[in-house]
Amino acid sequence: MRKIINTILIICAGMVAGNHVYAQSDKSEKELLVVDDVQIDVKTVQVDPKTKTALVELFLISYTRNGRELKLNTYGTKIVDSKGSQYFFSTIGLDKVLVKSQDKQNYINYLMKMDEPVILKMTVSDWVKEKGKPKELILVFEDSEEEGHYIETAVQL
Repeated sequence: MRKIINTILIICAGMVAGNHVYAQSDKSEKELLVVDDVQIDVKTVQVDPKTKTALVELFLISYTRNGRELKLNTYGTKIVDSKGSQYFFSTIGLDKVLVKSQDKQNYINYLMKMDEPVILKMTVSDWVKEKGKPKELILVFEDSEEEGHYIETAVQL
């Protein structure tokens, strides 16, 4: 009888330990990227060889209770290729606001609402296949606490 109880206890302990290891492996997923109370998630990364265009789309989500103004520096925001070279945008959009490089507009001001995802869409033309798939996007926007101070963060694609 004692052997049966010990065997059952060992099996139960193994099941508990096995579940514990499984629960820990779920946490090894990619951590959230949150900068200045803005969560940044990658939505799409595409290269179209026919049009020679790279497209990157991000979700931006504000954690600020009453929303926040996002002042995006368009010329500081760049796409990086597999070799580490940086490229300016052809078009960059934040929700319904679209800026083309020929517009020569330095900033996009956008009022973000709390927990409402906003899509940042950036395209780069003349993207040949030798550049490979974009590996990161350098995102530059104004600090919500200090006017005139800009935060630069690299978003791994």
